[in-house]
Amino acid sequence: MVAAQQSAPSPNRARPPDGRRRYESLTREHGFEAMRVEGALPPELRGTLYRNGPSLTSLFGVDYTHPFEADGAISAVRIAGGRAEGALRLIESEGLREERAAGRMLYGLRLPWRHRILNALRGRRKNAANTSVLRWQERLFALFEVDLATEFDPETLTTIGATDFGGVVPSAMSAHPHAVASLNTQFHFGARYSRESFIDLFELPTRGPARRLASVPLKAPVMLHDFIATERHLVFFVSPARVRVLRALLQLGHLEQLFAWRPELGTEIVVVPLNDLDRPRRFTVDPFFQFHFANAFERGDGTIAVDYVRYPDLGILRALGQQAEVTVQSRLHRAIVDPARESFETRALLGESCEFPQVDPRRAGARWRYTWMQAPGPPQAILRLDHEDGTEDRWSLPATRWASEPVVVPRPGSTREGDAHVLTLIYDAETHQSGVSVLDAMNLAAGPVATAWFDHHIPTTYHGVWVPRDAG
Repeated sequence: MVAAQQSAPSPNRARPPDGRRRYESLTREHGFEAMRVEGALPPELRGTLYRNGPSLTSLFGVDYTHPFEADGAISAVRIAGGRAEGALRLIESEGLREERAAGRMLYGLRLPWRHRILNALRGRRKNAANTSVLRWQERLFALFEVDLATEFDPETLTTIGATDFGGVVPSAMSAHPHAVASLNTQFHFGARYSRESFIDLFELPTRGPARRLASVPLKAPVMLHDFIATERHLVFFVSPARVRVLRALLQLGHLEQLFAWRPELGTEIVVVPLNDLDRPRRFTVDPFFQFHFANAFERGDGTIAVDYVRYPDLGILRALGQQAEVTVQSRLHRAIVDPARESFETRALLGESCEFPQVDPRRAGARWRYTWMQAPGPPQAILRLDHEDGTEDRWSLPATRWASEPVVVPRPGSTREGDAHVLTLIYDAETHQSGVSVLDAMNLAAGPVATAWFDHHIPTTYHGVWVPRDAG
């Protein structure tokens, strides 16, 4: 158990608020406790927001080289009847249990080199489970970029353990499943590295067992974080962010030093037809990098519209490692991909940086009108782009607060796109506390209708999922 003391509010600190404190390790774990609510939580909002992120940025006094190495923790905010309860638990992986038993760090790039190389030779690594949350058939899993999914209990947040879904996943599941609402399923992938590298494709249907669809060869081991799905295709943008194999094998340097940006290789577009999985279309375009996709749809003329956040290179990896305010240019783009003609046209949709784009989940994999996203500012903002008329709606946070990925929660019984709430986990540097703000998805400018506050901070999270109460 992490130290039991609470982080007391300190609004009268002499020093100015420092947003970097949101990266500090969690101070305690706990089950569901009552939260202080400002405003009025909508009565129809009933369910739980689960979020995941790197939460032990140091272990036994030793800092990790990058947040991507840090152990993950699940935060949960349960809302019903106008009240909120919050919980926070570390994902207790087998590796973390070993380290706690030994009383010292056993994994990571901060270890002495001989320990790192022994771990590499023995194939020993820790599943940090620190990036995202997968909901499938009333089960919940913490996701990591390069390992198996880790199941946890929705009520207690205690760790159940890693799973390969009955042998379906050979080595890893990425952090980003993507649903296609009309197909009642979600698709997933994992990057597999050996003498040859592959993208393993999976399907997680609403009913029935998980299944492996196909394996697509990669030209080399690459950093591949996300993809997107439509009713007919799975689409990958494989950037020239190559794993530096020798450095990785010899465990040399910090995490960001294990990757090289090779712009001369270009970005490979890989389009996998769902009705012909073994015959993907592949072609190369000018180099760019992307972490996250918003959505995609079939245009009816054989082309696919894909919205994604585009970076000029891999500089974002270093910025995240420095835990500083990210100033790397990231623009929401729309690409028109023509697999038959092997053409790729792209244009910026916004003139400012943004990340974590989200759409109404009822429009996943199909044509949509609205995209919600986080804008890093300053000031930070949650904004909505209307693709039909080009207008924007935004909530700009106070200078002492930071927002996370917006999660779009449709109002029960409604089928109209955008008739929803937007939930975002925020951090207040003045009190060193975190809370979940609830906004009207179609009137962000009005600000939160309510915020439910923890009495401590939640270390920065990346991704989350909403589970309606009526769904169990």
